[in-house]
Amino acid sequence: MRATLVISLLVLVACSESFPPASAVNEFRVVAAKVEVEADRARANPSPEEQVEVSVLSIDRGVPEDPDVSALSPAPLQWRFVPCVPAPVTIGPPICLDAIEPCTGCAATPPDDPLATPVVGFEVPTAQELEDADARSVLLQGVVCANGTPSEDAIRRYLLGETEDLTPCEGPAQIDGRAIEGRFVTIQIPIEADPGDPNLNPELSGLLLDGRGWPPPYDAGVPRDAAGTGCAADLDGLSVAEREAHPRAGDDPSTINLSVTRESIQTFTVDDTELTEEIQVSWLADGGGFEVSFSFISEPARSVLTSWKPPKSVPEDGQLVRLNFVVRDGRGGSDWTERGLCILPPAQAPSPP
Repeated sequence: MRATLVISLLVLVACSESFPPASAVNEFRVVAAKVEVEADRARANPSPEEQVEVSVLSIDRGVPEDPDVSALSPAPLQWRFVPCVPAPVTIGPPICLDAIEPCTGCAATPPDDPLATPVVGFEVPTAQELEDADARSVLLQGVVCANGTPSEDAIRRYLLGETEDLTPCEGPAQIDGRAIEGRFVTIQIPIEADPGDPNLNPELSGLLLDGRGWPPPYDAGVPRDAAGTGCAADLDGLSVAEREAHPRAGDDPSTINLSVTRESIQTFTVDDTELTEEIQVSWLADGGGFEVSFSFISEPARSVLTSWKPPKSVPEDGQLVRLNFVVRDGRGGSDWTERGLCILPPAQAPSPP
């Protein structure tokens, strides 16, 4: 059975809470795609003959520090994508009808840049070509591999709609001692329905931990080559208040407040009915646990609050937890950001006099 992720930028597919929850990052995952129209990067949905750029977000569990194994998380990425006009199917997986060419960045094997991530660009076909195919969207289909190489045979079969016995990636591994992991990806990009009132990407505007600004040193993201353990050294040089803002193992849950800009929640019209977007928030972490995996921000709110509980035990030199936050507007727009926390063991009680 193939390992597949369908990132639908038109229809939101809900996931049931199960064990482990959807918020738990315990393997390589491709979790989001952001589409930007090059003529106006605030726009998420293109019109015919417009150039688009698609960025793909991949995440993985943190890797403990090991002198013989690279801690890069995710491992070095390679990918292969094909943009296309979809076939007019009503059931089953999306199938490419006509490939769109050229595509920049669609095939990348960048071993010289282990930090490279997928960013691809192409031009949307003409209105006549879309009409001839009865297409209201275009597809971007392919494979993202961590520590391996995309299988050309598997990609070909995937584009034809095959669903069984497909392995997305093959060796050799770029990092010895790390598994080769990969995901098939389908990104559905809606064509703009009303160019006069375009759909814009939502925009994250703030993240608060326990009611305060996110503490350094991971308040603007986490380096991909940061090891999963040993983060205590990263707290050297911080103030006492900044160090203490990082929860400790076994602490009570911390609150996380996420906010979006006022412009992120748009009104739009469908069949003369005015509707208002609802922003979905996906909470993701490779350690500890969120209270929920998904939340929603509805008008007139611009923020949402949840809680995250740190791990019960961590190494003496600390465990680095990566937290990723993804927002989607349900019509094709998305945004994301990452933060980190260094979780230390519980503070030792002072010795009695």
